[in-house]
Amino acid sequence: MTVRGVSKTYAARPAPVRAVEQVDLTVVEGSFTAVLGASGCGKTTLLRVIAGFDQPDQGEVRLGGRLLTGPGTHIPPERRGIGIVPQEGALFPHLDVAQNIGFGLVRGHIASLSRRARRDRATRIDEMLELVGLAGYGKRRPDELSGGQQQRVALARALAPDPEVILLDEPFSSLDADLRAELRVEVRELLRRVGTTAVLVTHDQDEALSLADHIAVMRNGKIVQVDSPHGVYGATNDPHIAEFIGDAVLLPARLIAGR
Repeated sequence: MTVRGVSKTYAARPAPVRAVEQVDLTVVEGSFTAVLGASGCGKTTLLRVIAGFDQPDQGEVRLGGRLLTGPGTHIPPERRGIGIVPQEGALFPHLDVAQNIGFGLVRGHIASLSRRARRDRATRIDEMLELVGLAGYGKRRPDELSGGQQQRVALARALAPDPEVILLDEPFSSLDADLRAELRVEVRELLRRVGTTAVLVTHDQDEALSLADHIAVMRNGKIVQVDSPHGVYGATNDPHIAEFIGDAVLLPARLIAGR
């Protein structure tokens, strides 16, 4: 997936707000990429543009060479082949677990499906329940689940249609520290197993460093560094990033002969 020259401005008073500005990002197929930044840096706006919820003022988004967003083109979210796990899961409270997971597997009313299509849908739901460790939970309601179980259901719902990319919008932020650490390891291993390309949006440095293959650090609407976790932490190219990621001791220095 590629993002090229994406900018987005929101109308506001007393002046418009430029949320993202000339953002370029390449996400390698099958990789786990984290977009890391403080609150207000533009990372959620970038996710919304990729998902198709917002249209940028300029720039383009491509997935596998297919233009999703660009001049004269805007593919709606449901036709992009992109799954999303929103903050706090956002499960449908009136649907049971199986119905939540199967929500994206069919358009229109389930009663209109053929017997074979209904059987295939039920099989896929069972596969997803098994995948996230919730076999036998299909008839439970969201309010009968723990926070961690709800997040697993949200992940299963996003993966059920077999998307090309899955977007995770700070999915662990509402969980307590111990459960958050446990669940993010589970999610990482699960995504490796199924081979789905993933983009995580987070303000949590530990989360990004421990989960991602690549980290894109955002500040003031721009991506200021893209590197491996080791590169972002150990070879920071920006003093603000150094202060944001871990504890930093900044020493003034002067280059002599280019060194």
